[in-house]
Amino acid sequence: MKLAVAIIHGIGNQPDSRDHEGQHQFAQGLIRGLRRQLGDDAQQVAFQTLYWASVLDKREHAFLARLEREPVRWRWLRRIVTLFLGDAAGYRKVSEAYDTTYQEVHQCLRNGLNALRAQVDPQTPLLVLTHSLGGHIFSNFAWDQQKLNATPSCPHDPFLALETLAGIVTFGCNIPLFTFAYDPVLPIRFPGHCLSDAVRQQARWLNVYAPADPLGYPLRAIPAYATLVHEDRALPVGPWYKRHTPLSHMAYWHDRRFHRYLTQQIRRLLNAQAPGQT
Repeated sequence: MKLAVAIIHGIGNQPDSRDHEGQHQFAQGLIRGLRRQLGDDAQQVAFQTLYWASVLDKREHAFLARLEREPVRWRWLRRIVTLFLGDAAGYRKVSEAYDTTYQEVHQCLRNGLNALRAQVDPQTPLLVLTHSLGGHIFSNFAWDQQKLNATPSCPHDPFLALETLAGIVTFGCNIPLFTFAYDPVLPIRFPGHCLSDAVRQQARWLNVYAPADPLGYPLRAIPAYATLVHEDRALPVGPWYKRHTPLSHMAYWHDRRFHRYLTQQIRRLLNAQAPGQT
């Protein structure tokens, strides 16, 4: 395999349902779409879903079940608020002595990366596709990992240390909402230290947001991200009845135009490893 692609979901109800490859339901349509676009090149790409919803879903559903006994109204709206905002509120970093959810979510990402690492070599470039709150989670995960990577030298397993990180695509991303707590804002280091010159030249952090998506934001509007993020792409996604509404937030996964956009980045990284590239 020439490229590893990790896919991280965002907020909302994400069932722990998997296909015969072990890929979670939330990304199955995306993976099929990318393989269709890539054709034979898909054989050079290892995909892996990174699933963390199980940490918070049980608590949220248990609360909703208890709520059934209460005389509250707008239950359907309360369910949406609980499943969406509950993820963001539950993931927040709290005091170290009580900080189990934050670490449990990160352990889920680590488990997924270990499964992906089993398919590739330790020097394989890594592309991370991450939706919604998943962008903030991956940013925190990478920040913590980079603190462990004390020197710019390559660690024993550069892939698991995120030092082969060659691409990030955030979509429906709400990282800006979490930067208001910090002054100054300090983003993660990108790309990884352990990439060939050719791959490093093609490394990109791309950010895609649907104009009608109220949870998707440009990143380059934050000065600290202006030089780190290569592009903010405004891209309407979803069928016509979702494209210009807030429902577009969940429509990236099956949108063919978005698939084509991702395929361009995947091919860019594959071509950087062609014979003659250094």
